[in-house]
Amino acid sequence: MDFLSKCKVLGELWLFYREEAKTDETWNSFFEYNDIALPASYLISSDYVTENDESELSIFIDESWQMFCELIAIDPDGEYESIVDAWGASSQPPLNENLKTNTSSKKKEAKPKE
Repeated sequence: MDFLSKCKVLGELWLFYREEAKTDETWNSFFEYNDIALPASYLISSDYVTENDESELSIFIDESWQMFCELIAIDPDGEYESIVDAWGASSQPPLNENLKTNTSSKKKEAKPKE
């Protein structure tokens, strides 16, 4: 899976699940350990920042991606366009069932009207 797609999924994970993660020991540990890579993934996927060739940020994000895939038991080489796709490929339920199907609509609401 390409780097920007990983950033999109991890960024959505951070954006939509970081509060719910506080109520689960495993997820809370995951979010605490990945406290740089997850928000950085969001910033990269939202085009707020770009990663340069000299940055080691991709190492952190790739490690977070591997950990996330292992945590929800999905193929790290699979193709996922969003966090919803990643949860859909997993046999494990998301942290918040409402977010599994509503992240796309929330993101659409956040976009300015043309």
